[in-house]
Amino acid sequence: MSVPELSVQIRNAPGQLVQVTTILAEAGVNVQGVTASSAGKTGWVHMVVDKAKLAEEALQECGISVETGEALAIMMPDEPGALDCALRLLSDRRINVDYIYTCLTGSKGKGMAILGVQSPGKVEKIFRENGIELWNEAT
Repeated sequence: MSVPELSVQIRNAPGQLVQVTTILAEAGVNVQGVTASSAGKTGWVHMVVDKAKLAEEALQECGISVETGEALAIMMPDEPGALDCALRLLSDRRINVDYIYTCLTGSKGKGMAILGVQSPGKVEKIFRENGIELWNEAT
């Protein structure tokens, strides 16, 4: 299902990422999935958290600019070909995946992937019609 995702731009320097995670920890926000990358002097952090609004407010109060968007979260069996199957459904329909990262779920035998796509609702429908399990925050 579509989930709120926070995006933060940081300097590519020691201590910048931990500054973000410390703010979230002190606010009582659990990071459920995260990816960080950099190019030159700039870094980007995308994350799914349990309390998106609280996380956004806490980061902004500390002077960190945050963008909140929507990403798609799917559950997959932890087995060869599971990710390929989901991505092939999109490729066959010429739907681009802007980015992807995986997360721990705490469910034995299952993994979760966060996908950045242009039309999360359209992709969600395709996955549902093809038996791809969408992550539900209640799980």
